[in-house]
Amino acid sequence: MTREHITTGEHAGWTRWRRDPDGRFASMLGDFFFRQAEAGDVHCRMETDRKHSNGLGYLHGGFIMSFIDMAMFAFIYRQLENHAAVTLSCATDFLSAGIVGKPIEASGEILKETGKMLFVRGLVTQDGVNLASFTGTMRKIPRPARTEADGRGERPVSSQVD
Repeated sequence: MTREHITTGEHAGWTRWRRDPDGRFASMLGDFFFRQAEAGDVHCRMETDRKHSNGLGYLHGGFIMSFIDMAMFAFIYRQLENHAAVTLSCATDFLSAGIVGKPIEASGEILKETGKMLFVRGLVTQDGVNLASFTGTMRKIPRPARTEADGRGERPVSSQVD
């Protein structure tokens, strides 16, 4: 996803991870916005529509968890200047049903950082209603080598990470 700082309009002051036309998973979710608050915690936002709904007409839990995963990366992006990261764990407690057509927001913070690990927590809300709380553990890894073929990096040969 491409990162773009917004200077005008409703999201002025936010950074947007914009959909790339390359077909990666996060691109299917929609544009993702985030900004750092004065206190240092990060706020995230995403618009919702029918494609994010479940069979009952509410926001799908898998969509909310995908939003949470993206939010956790927004929380730690400043710590990743020379690294990439992967999600090791994410514990989510759903608190209320989300309404389709209204944006969802997440706020959160880094609880602890070690040499290779980051521990985060956050809350997903919609119109002031708590939808989900979460904690996560992220692991820093070396950035993949860039290739000319896709400009993104080669796929790992195995699932083993140092």
